[in-house]
Amino acid sequence: MAQTRTSPTLPAMSLPPETRARIESILSSHEVVLFMKGSPERPQCGFSMKAASMVGGLVADYAHVDVLQDPEIREGIKVYGQWPTIPQLYIKGELVGGSDIIAQLHDSGELHALLGSSPAEPVVPNLSITDAAARQIRQALAEQGEGLALYMAVDARFNSRFELKAPDANAVVAESNGIRVHFDRASAARADGIVIDWVDRGVQGAGLSIHNPNAPVRPQ
Repeated sequence: MAQTRTSPTLPAMSLPPETRARIESILSSHEVVLFMKGSPERPQCGFSMKAASMVGGLVADYAHVDVLQDPEIREGIKVYGQWPTIPQLYIKGELVGGSDIIAQLHDSGELHALLGSSPAEPVVPNLSITDAAARQIRQALAEQGEGLALYMAVDARFNSRFELKAPDANAVVAESNGIRVHFDRASAARADGIVIDWVDRGVQGAGLSIHNPNAPVRPQ
């Protein structure tokens, strides 16, 4: 497996033999292992949710380790792979990286190859941006200067967030009302039919409002 990860290495630390043996037993017993906070069904941090969503979308059967339930593994896996954060994805015993690298490999199609699946053609979502929202977005882009793109992430629970950052050649791009919105592949598939508006929420102030018809109805 090509080494695509780059991360500050941890200070030299010794890993207790029993902890190393536990980690190696986990890795040798499963081809794909995600060390995460929580479980794929109930992730306990946004990064773990993002990683589990991408891995779970490509392979039905993979192992996960909830490091919140196992402090020994939580600290030991950081030393084992010299990777300081959680989540961490291992494939065939080799460290792939954390959530950002998983996302990069997913969007480029490389993660599909590592997991033995073929990348599907990306879904370009239909979206609608109102005139009021478009004016506010243009203003925000102008204030931030040239060279940045508007990204929208839609996680597995259909929570949405915006971010301004440098364009990525692997992003899925949709356009409405003259505004180009960039998505990663997983977010794009969840964003079809989204309506983005600008609303005044009274004491909470004005802001972007997102209606996603794909989101499940949540109890009041």
